[in-house]
Amino acid sequence: MLKEQSQFLQRSLFVADLALIALGWVIAYALRFGLLHPASPYALDGLIAALPLANAEEIPGLALYLGYLPGVLVIWGLMFLLSGLYRTRRATRLPLVVYGVARAVALGIVASIAALFFYREFSFSRIHMVLFGVTTASLLVGLRLTIYTVLRRARQQGKNLRRVLIVGAGKAGQRLARAFRQYPWMGFEVLGFVDDRAEVFEEPMPGRLIHDHTPQRIDMLGRVDDLADVMDRLNADGRHVDLVYVALPLRATHKIEPIAAACSKRTAHMCLVPDLFHLGLLVNSRVSDVDGLPVIHLMDEAPFDGRQLVKRSLDIAFSAAVLLLLAPLFLLLALGVKLSSPGPVFYRQTRMGLNGQTFEMLKFRSMPTNAESKSGAVWATAGENRATPFGSFLRKTSLDELPQFLNVLRGNMSVVGPRPERPVFIDEFKEHVPGYMLRHKMKAGITGWAQVNGWRGNTSIEKRIEFDLYYIQHWSLRFDLRIMWLTVFKGFVNENAY
Repeated sequence: MLKEQSQFLQRSLFVADLALIALGWVIAYALRFGLLHPASPYALDGLIAALPLANAEEIPGLALYLGYLPGVLVIWGLMFLLSGLYRTRRATRLPLVVYGVARAVALGIVASIAALFFYREFSFSRIHMVLFGVTTASLLVGLRLTIYTVLRRARQQGKNLRRVLIVGAGKAGQRLARAFRQYPWMGFEVLGFVDDRAEVFEEPMPGRLIHDHTPQRIDMLGRVDDLADVMDRLNADGRHVDLVYVALPLRATHKIEPIAAACSKRTAHMCLVPDLFHLGLLVNSRVSDVDGLPVIHLMDEAPFDGRQLVKRSLDIAFSAAVLLLLAPLFLLLALGVKLSSPGPVFYRQTRMGLNGQTFEMLKFRSMPTNAESKSGAVWATAGENRATPFGSFLRKTSLDELPQFLNVLRGNMSVVGPRPERPVFIDEFKEHVPGYMLRHKMKAGITGWAQVNGWRGNTSIEKRIEFDLYYIQHWSLRFDLRIMWLTVFKGFVNENAY
């Protein structure tokens, strides 16, 4: 129910935003070529005297600008979706609302300017674009403030409340209760928990009655077997139970049938939220369906969506730019490798990437070709002398990693992601480091969250995995850009690079 209502509100808000974008486009035209144009009979002479406006005698017709409005709506709508403006986790505080709208509008303006760069038949007014951005942002913020104000007043009057009873006070149940409190504008009120396990519920969870702002704690109301009595007691007290969320662990599935029977004899809706946190790490967990059958993904790679497409596009563009701009440096480094010892310029090493697939990772060769002929594959440690003098310089500055941008172009790697490892070491690590193989749920990267935090070289594998999994669980395009920026200052020269 929460998801359906949330999706409906998001889609409705998206349609309303498109209408406001169109309105902002027209208002910006009226301001630019009405009040701020010297040739307009409605011009404000005192204002335009202080502005660097062109003294054009002709005013472009509104129909000309309206002809480009569909393209603007497509571009801005796409940028709004990619910016995350409609994610349900967005808080309702004014600064965050303004920031979210400003970021989405900025992306829309940049994308529009980039699109107009390839269009030469007509030159849009730059002042119109500025006015369009400011006007649209003001309209979007005003719409959201109006919606939140109306919903808040409705909640204070007790309208459209859905009262929720949660069966299961474990991690899933408590997280569910926090979610309902985090999105109070949805109009859900948690009446309490029902559970047999006293140890999972150490103290009452603070809550709030939505309709009158009277402080209330979310308490334990009884055992699972007492659900029917609890519902009858709440209904008799005037707090009718609308929804029963079952958040029990898998080992308690035998209790679901009696719960369903209790709900079927009353008017409460029943929703199932399995408590899977006891299974350990959940990576890219989500719910899908196969021919109407719900499928829960516990450990999976990130689903392909618009963000993945943008990430791949960014990888290609950034890698191509690096290879082009640093081509002279590549030639100098290649020459240094050839002069340091006989052998090929590139060192090809088998690494494991996305979903356990292996590929040949490229590096500038930093050791003689026979360096591992006797020892076999060994872990790099501080103070070792296997590298050539020039190779040691390459390692300390991480310049030996530059050819991996070719791997990025090939699609084997990404610019940002968990660093790929050699299969011979993976066979050892996966048996001793919990969750080690989960790092292969995302494409390997040249740099990563672990690397910019110093976990590289001969450092703790456990800490490295901890940072890799944090990156996978919290991945976003903004997170990638942050890591790329930090790599400039922390990723190249590091005390653990050898």
